[in-house]
Amino acid sequence: MVRQTSRARILASVPLISLLSIVWALVAQPASATSKPALAGTTTQTHIYQAFSSSGRPTVRITSILRGSCWIGSLAAGRDDAWRCMSGNYIFDPCFSSSKAQGVVLCVESPWSTSGVEIVLTKRLPNPYAGRPSTTGLPWAIQTSTGLRCGFVTGGTAALRGGRANYGCDSNQWLWGSPFRSSKPWTIYIAPFNAKHLSKRVKIAVAWF
Repeated sequence: MVRQTSRARILASVPLISLLSIVWALVAQPASATSKPALAGTTTQTHIYQAFSSSGRPTVRITSILRGSCWIGSLAAGRDDAWRCMSGNYIFDPCFSSSKAQGVVLCVESPWSTSGVEIVLTKRLPNPYAGRPSTTGLPWAIQTSTGLRCGFVTGGTAALRGGRANYGCDSNQWLWGSPFRSSKPWTIYIAPFNAKHLSKRVKIAVAWF
């Protein structure tokens, strides 16, 4: 279990920009994941994130343009067009590619981000002919019916009978395991990081892939 004191030590030991997804792993209330009003609905909406427009333009504001490369698929977003990339000593995950934007990837912290980092590739992508993203795997991010925004954590977390602490949320809550898709809307276990067992599920309003 990662306690508050150890979180501070970990944050002090990594570069300032470092892993984009480490925000979810170590910070209970990321800036891009503020609580929203409860969402009503009898089904779960599924969205495939679009980092680029049909013409190849970024869909978010670019705050930095760096040079770097990607060596493996993203650990946060299970898509053929999502990557784990590095620029200097900094790792970015996920970064998205597009056939309409050759030679670059766009890295964002979450599907709710309004800005991102562009990396000009110094090497070819491991698989430059990425397939079309689907909604069959684990979501990259989840918004619950109560308004929590939660993002997939790529680093070490915790595990209980019933699943791993996969998604870090605002309000110091975590979503455990994978969504139960047999129900409408989908549901998933919710509990604090220091929970001893899993018993409560929350409805999923939106799942981002």
